[in-house]
Amino acid sequence: MNGTEVSLDYGRMLDLLGIEAQLLTAATHDAHADAPVWSASGRTLGESVRHLGDLCEDTLAWFGVAAPRWELPERFELREATSRFAVRLADLLAEFGARPPHDRCPTWWPEDHTVRFWLRRMLHATTVHRVDVQTGAGVSPTPIDPDVAIDGIDEVLRVWFGHRLPALGITATRQCSVGVHAGDRNWLVTADPSGAAVLSSPDVATATPDAVVGGDAPAVYLWMWGRLPNRAVETSGDPDAIAQLWGLLQLATR
Repeated sequence: MNGTEVSLDYGRMLDLLGIEAQLLTAATHDAHADAPVWSASGRTLGESVRHLGDLCEDTLAWFGVAAPRWELPERFELREATSRFAVRLADLLAEFGARPPHDRCPTWWPEDHTVRFWLRRMLHATTVHRVDVQTGAGVSPTPIDPDVAIDGIDEVLRVWFGHRLPALGITATRQCSVGVHAGDRNWLVTADPSGAAVLSSPDVATATPDAVVGGDAPAVYLWMWGRLPNRAVETSGDPDAIAQLWGLLQLATR
């Protein structure tokens, strides 16, 4: 897999983004903005919806779309944040639908400067925060398709851990390597005080890491984003290496 390849079809990602947005919006109907969300994000339900609206506006700005910022008051009703998200996502879906997937545009990941990068990014952001909103609203989270989760694992490891972490100047306190397994995909994550790196199948076949994290792909995906506890995934080997990987992921994605 190179920097421009993803495992999900562009049209399917576009459909999934719309579905995820509908699930999120439906979960807010009888919820309260101040409801806490159990996750590493530390946000309330309302803050999660507002954050997604911010991401929509930021992505439109990367596309060069001149949309005025939709400011919310300091104390806002959940319906205000949800309406803003719905309108801005509709604007974004229109842009995604009108642009070819390989259309060039600015991004913050040097390996992919196409529209596809932003669709993938918004799909995973919306999926993770949809789980937050459903959880905060007391709604049983809708299952995530395994292939979506596998693509999300690849994105969080290669885009956030492999690139964003070094870009922020954050490094590991000690050398470690962790193998990650989900479905038929494997990744080898290495980190030390000088930097971080990620290899994916089939380059990791002969590796012997310090520890291994694996299991059901949606569980591994949500664990990496700080949405599930350690008991939701299967681990073996050095627990300190796994703890360091998790901690670095939370710093990279905050």
